[in-house]
Amino acid sequence: MKKTWLLLVLGLIIAIVFLLRITTFYSIYSTKPFASTTPPTSVRILFTGDVMLDRNVALHAKTAGDASLIAQVERMFLGVDAIVANLEGTITTNPSVAIQDNSRLQFTFDPHFAGFLKNIGVTAVSLSNNHTFDFGLSGYEATKNFLANEGILSFGSPHNDDNISTKIELRGKNLCLVGYEGFVAPDLTPFVTEITRIRPSCDLIIATMHAGEEYFLGYTNPQQKAARAFIDAGADVVIGTHPHVVEPLEIYKGKAIFYSLGNFIFDQNFSFVTTHGLAVNMEWNDNETRYTLIPITIQYEEVSFSSTEDTTQTLYALIDGNLSKDIESAILNKYSFVLK
Repeated sequence: MKKTWLLLVLGLIIAIVFLLRITTFYSIYSTKPFASTTPPTSVRILFTGDVMLDRNVALHAKTAGDASLIAQVERMFLGVDAIVANLEGTITTNPSVAIQDNSRLQFTFDPHFAGFLKNIGVTAVSLSNNHTFDFGLSGYEATKNFLANEGILSFGSPHNDDNISTKIELRGKNLCLVGYEGFVAPDLTPFVTEITRIRPSCDLIIATMHAGEEYFLGYTNPQQKAARAFIDAGADVVIGTHPHVVEPLEIYKGKAIFYSLGNFIFDQNFSFVTTHGLAVNMEWNDNETRYTLIPITIQYEEVSFSSTEDTTQTLYALIDGNLSKDIESAILNKYSFVLK
């Protein structure tokens, strides 16, 4: 009898631990908008990785409809004040060359995709990447115009010499976005100068960084040098793209550096790491910043929330042994962490 009671108690403890784990998971992946755990005055910004709307993505959208690309994660876009993405390509009226020959890494998106981005709530996109000039200066200007016609802000350029920053007012706060491209033009000077210049007029500065080595699961020394320089100059967070995989997180001077969020909408279906990215929901107020981590899976060009097993694998990609144990534990068990 005593042994039976011990087994029952042990079973009850295991059940409680399991339910707590499921409750944490459900709080992120339920069918309701993401629940805010910070005061209602917090500014909420959602960041995604690379968005590429050409090649197989365009073909799938033409067959299954644009909405199919994000239908399974649509609720992720609800309840946020802004959505910021890296636009990995141009928006022009030029015919796609990548559809005809997928070895040609020149991307142009049909102009109707600007409306698609607007419809899902995208507020601003970074053009500080190595594909923004895929169709020359005219393609770059056309991209900005098509976005502007839909009310979408753009910032950054391939050579860090145009439209480096933009500003959005959210909940009475000035949010500044600054875009750095380190693949084509790695000089940090214009970017650091811009952050220093705008710092007095910004309540929050978000630096986006397109840099690093493709498919490399760690960050490079130039990436770290750049990201830390941006924090030193006054940036409050660094959001990285370009490697097409999730790279480790660093906390530097109390600020978060996401070296790479990986892909968000893409067609690189050849490996786990290129089909599993990370979206980040940032909740910021004057007292603290909470980062909620949302692992995503891209399957047949459609984005979905990752399974429990895949979620764990993606979250481990953020950890390289340099984070504090409390941050590591929060990431793996709560899928979020807070910086004061």
